[in-house]
Amino acid sequence: MKKKYFYFQPQYVKQFKCDGSKCSAYCCRGWNVFIDKDTYKQYSKLGSKEITSRLQFNADRDEYLIDFGGKACPFLNDKKLCRIQLEYGENFLSQTCATYPRVTSAFGQFFERSLTLSCPVAAELILFDPKPLAFEFVDVPEQIHSPGGKVFLQSIRATDELKAHLIEIQLAMISILQERTLSIDQRLIVLGFFVDRLEEIFSDFDETTLTKLIAAYKSKKFLAEQVPLMLQSISFDADKFVRLMSELSDTLPKPVAQTLRQLPNKKSFLAEHATFLENYLVNELFLNIYPWRFEGRLMQNFAAFVAEFKLFELITFSATLKGSDKQTLIELVGWFTTHFDHNDEYKQMPFELFHNMDDPFDMLESLLDSE
Repeated sequence: MKKKYFYFQPQYVKQFKCDGSKCSAYCCRGWNVFIDKDTYKQYSKLGSKEITSRLQFNADRDEYLIDFGGKACPFLNDKKLCRIQLEYGENFLSQTCATYPRVTSAFGQFFERSLTLSCPVAAELILFDPKPLAFEFVDVPEQIHSPGGKVFLQSIRATDELKAHLIEIQLAMISILQERTLSIDQRLIVLGFFVDRLEEIFSDFDETTLTKLIAAYKSKKFLAEQVPLMLQSISFDADKFVRLMSELSDTLPKPVAQTLRQLPNKKSFLAEHATFLENYLVNELFLNIYPWRFEGRLMQNFAAFVAEFKLFELITFSATLKGSDKQTLIELVGWFTTHFDHNDEYKQMPFELFHNMDDPFDMLESLLDSE
């Protein structure tokens, strides 16, 4: 019997198919694509100087990487297809090339998988779906779990208690982000209260209290009675927001920050792009396993998640002021995600920004508007 693996994933994963004709080849242009040692040995045995001459040794990682020469991957043909795969088969792809844009995390006996938005084909599939992103459990065969015998597993710390309840917690957080009776900022405020309570529960784990918390946030009664009180307790400070965004990115142009002042335009933008922003949030939350992405407090992780999103929202808003079509938005998402999801230094920046956070709700007032 062939081995199978138990996965929890968004339904879009099974719909994804790499399409060179629709792709700007972000993964094959200008990136540092590392070649794992096993793959390098395979290339060396082929005796093909065309392949090995394009690889440079990287002493920091003790691995080789593809020399792009500032252009597209040298192994792409005129149809943007990989000549190595076409000539030698999928088993000769590196770990990076065999798995991208899929991101897989392991938790005990099950796995989670999603797609990174730096891939333009994935971004179009995910962000422009008018329906809420749906999730499913699937049995994945060996050849899909580990294409070419290679699989890259994202490392996220997880206690036994978290492993046992991770999926139900994630579904509860996703349901909050997909509550379309609330604005995007209002959903994030509610999620902040949820994460704050979650942190208390996991500091001295109580399964019964966790079950009650999840049930409460899923109830219509809670939505009607408690959420308005949460929103009333948050008072947005626009000046703090601009300072935080500027601190988060020194390269943030002043005109971008100033667009915050154009409140009527921003509200129109949020209404028009609510589903786009919702799908972005849900995918980033799931892909990066927030609020457990970094080792530290859950609310510090949540603050990093929100801060990165608000920077993305602000840059996207600035772009739409000049007029932008679907393709422009996809390219913007690719640029932004490449910086934050494929660069450890950038990814760590929002987390470090809230390192000494005393009151989590000060962060909410600095980033989110309850109206």
